[in-house]
Amino acid sequence: MEETVNIDESYIIMYIEGKLPDEERRVFEQQMSVSSDLQQTVADLSRLWHLSGLRNEQRNIDTPAAWRIVSRKVARSLFLGKAWNLARTAAAVLLPLWLIYQYVWIPWQERSRPEEIVTITAVPGMVVRTTLPDGSQVWLNAGSSLSYPSRFAGRERTVRLTGEAYFKVTSDRKNRFDVLTPGGQMKVSAYGTEFNVYAHPGDSCYEVTLARGNVDVSAVGSQGMVTLDAGQKALFRPESGTMSKQPADTYADTAWKDGKMVFRRRHLDHIAEKLSRKFGVTIRLEDDKLKDYVYTATFTDESLEDILDLLKRSAPLTYTISGQRQLGNHTYTRRTVSIKTMY
Repeated sequence: MEETVNIDESYIIMYIEGKLPDEERRVFEQQMSVSSDLQQTVADLSRLWHLSGLRNEQRNIDTPAAWRIVSRKVARSLFLGKAWNLARTAAAVLLPLWLIYQYVWIPWQERSRPEEIVTITAVPGMVVRTTLPDGSQVWLNAGSSLSYPSRFAGRERTVRLTGEAYFKVTSDRKNRFDVLTPGGQMKVSAYGTEFNVYAHPGDSCYEVTLARGNVDVSAVGSQGMVTLDAGQKALFRPESGTMSKQPADTYADTAWKDGKMVFRRRHLDHIAEKLSRKFGVTIRLEDDKLKDYVYTATFTDESLEDILDLLKRSAPLTYTISGQRQLGNHTYTRRTVSIKTMY
């Protein structure tokens, strides 16, 4: 039989609000477990209590302030939506313009910009080493000059040489590397190799010595062309435009880049020419029979006077060196070396 329990409503409210002591709360919950009427009363009062609480909260709400907060959120949302639509429209217009600028306008400016030419000259007594825009390395011998663009454009890498240089060309199978000699009479073409070019204006013969790989050497404006393999040399005669090739003494032809002068059974007039360019002097052979003198020698750090003394000890000759004279324009004449036979 169900038990009827009479409890004051204020006491039930204290239970709902969680204000009863633990012991009283347990006794009250035990009473509810045996009385369905009490359970219903607690449930009804609990709903009324929550509703009254909501009404109190509503009374405390600042309606104008709340409306201002909501209005700002709505306005911000509308602004962001409009900004996004504007940005999307702007991107649709500006992206093609940026692509045109990046891939059409800038390359066109690069192509239309005047080509900047770099020229390097090695003064007497010096070997100059430089790196080209494609990473190729060049050793420039004394009394020589090299000109090349500040950047290589197109499918060719072209440089112009006056004198002697050793090239270590960066490999690029798509872009050929060309060396043009004085007057553009001879062209050396490669894609990635090492070779030496000797081509001074006025010389009767230009030489190309191949150290590695292979190169094509051609006479510009004619059908003359040879292909060299490592250890071969091309000989080009500017006056006749003829081209030929022969075995090369690669070490003797390229040792200069390491600071050495190597002569193997070379005539004195050839040695005099090399010394003249290296030291920036004028050397005169006063007797024709001096041209028949043949030498084999290697020079490294010797001065001009040291080399002349060594030549003098090996053959009956003597030499004199004239000093420099100052000219009116504040320049100086070259020293002159005169070599004569002793008999």
